[in-house]
Amino acid sequence: MARYARKQSESGIYHVMLRGINQTQLFYDSEDRQVFLKRMERFKDKSSYQLFAYALLGNHVHLLMKEDALPLAQTIKSLTVSYSYYFNAKYDRSGYLFQGRFKSEPVDEDSYLLTVFKYIHHNPLKIGKRIDLWTSYNDYLKAPVLVDTDFILGMFSGNKAQALSQLVEFLDVPLPEETDFFGLAKPKSMPDTLAIEAIKQIGAVGSCTELAQLQKADRDPILACLKAKGLTIRQLSRLTGINRGIIQKAK
Repeated sequence: MARYARKQSESGIYHVMLRGINQTQLFYDSEDRQVFLKRMERFKDKSSYQLFAYALLGNHVHLLMKEDALPLAQTIKSLTVSYSYYFNAKYDRSGYLFQGRFKSEPVDEDSYLLTVFKYIHHNPLKIGKRIDLWTSYNDYLKAPVLVDTDFILGMFSGNKAQALSQLVEFLDVPLPEETDFFGLAKPKSMPDTLAIEAIKQIGAVGSCTELAQLQKADRDPILACLKAKGLTIRQLSRLTGINRGIIQKAK
């Protein structure tokens, strides 16, 4: 099959996604993720790329980065080859770890840049995890080591304290559920009949609407579990009457 040329970004900024081959896990523990970030730091010194956001999920990685001294493809190849050597040695495996060519999309508009930025940080929320779990979220709140935070913060305010406050508020707002990238098909939601039974069973309630009456401390773990089971935020809101923002933040 012929390979098509990648779309080039006028700004040099790209949304990059790396996947494990055949959905292979890329990270099994915190050490794996730390090693991956260390590899990114090493090649950042060599290629001078800028990193604006990242999310390290189980079997895939999202990056928002700007190429500089080296072409993006060369940087990603060095990173994936280096990490593959580490991973294969640790887990006594051989062969490819990453799935074919990495996916990339050019990011040339400010509005799209912020959409991608939010999308990357919201990835853990889709599986019921915290927004700061192995993402660049904390790099923006603390002294950054790997992430170049000034560019994104400058889009909110010239005052750093105000920029951080506005950034947190921005990330608190859910993305529309139809937002997606790379032409990936959205997973089908669970049929309502099964979703209703799941809500009743996991929530230990007689009807879906009873979930809205629970205290936050009891309700949120149930919502997080239901999201992890495959119920969409929109579906949960429709069946329970709970605000989408509350469901989005539940963990």
